[in-house]
Amino acid sequence: MLSPLTRLLRGNRDLATLVICVLLSAIALSLPTGVKVVVSTIVSTPVLRPLKRLATAADGLTRLREENERLRRLAMELVEERAALVSQGHENERLRELTHFMVGFAAEERFDLLPATVIGMPGGRIIEGIEINAGAASGVQAGMPVVVPDGLVGKISSSVRARSLIEPLTSASSAVAVTIERSRVRGVVRPRYGGASELLDWQMDYVPARSDIRVHDRVITSGLGGVYPAGLVVGDVSSVDEGPLTMTVHVDIAVDLSTIEQVFVLKGLAAPSPERDAMMQTLLSELATEAAPSATTEVAPSATTEGGAP
Repeated sequence: MLSPLTRLLRGNRDLATLVICVLLSAIALSLPTGVKVVVSTIVSTPVLRPLKRLATAADGLTRLREENERLRRLAMELVEERAALVSQGHENERLRELTHFMVGFAAEERFDLLPATVIGMPGGRIIEGIEINAGAASGVQAGMPVVVPDGLVGKISSSVRARSLIEPLTSASSAVAVTIERSRVRGVVRPRYGGASELLDWQMDYVPARSDIRVHDRVITSGLGGVYPAGLVVGDVSSVDEGPLTMTVHVDIAVDLSTIEQVFVLKGLAAPSPERDAMMQTLLSELATEAAPSATTEVAPSATTEGGAP
């Protein structure tokens, strides 16, 4: 029958290990000095060697962590440097586009291009205005055209000392005198709205039936009206519907107004005047007469375009 101590040791490994270590220590202490040296040498080698290896491994792990931290910092620096290079590449691309855009004007139609940054877009789902950080102190005046390398954005509707508001092509009052680049057919591009003030698309009005217009034709400003210079890209024809007297021409504008960050104000052009407004009214009347012969239809355009359109 096992003694109580034996039963206790069999049920508790930690206690049994402690008892064995105490007994071995007591035996080792009772040995003669020479024997102690031999025993300690024999015992220390297998015991201390794993401890040394563990210490070496811990030291290597510490160095590995330090190296990983250094590499992590280096990776973050490289990511930031790459982001800066990508941003610089985009800026260079914008400058190349601007250079190409500026040399696109005829020699007699050179304009001062004032760069400005978009700082606000008043309106909801439809962009009703675009605010920029250039104003009267920089020579910006109402009626000046605003462009990006892709094409026409709109015109300045008002300006204060350091800010201006652009009337974009999405504005309900926007109207632009245009021509088809290929066939020189003229008209006026306006935004077309549906129910709940939903912007549907842009439509080219006052186009006589059977005019030479095709899908994908480039639509540019005609220069009539005295606000927008001729040749600015407005968009492309997306569809054409024939009617008995007029054609319904739908246009996809070239500029995504929701993504623009920088614009250019075309300076040096005269501000709108009553004479130019009268000229535009005359132009619209002529276009309307061509689109709908007086013998059949009475046309009396009421839009105030260059207070509304160029």
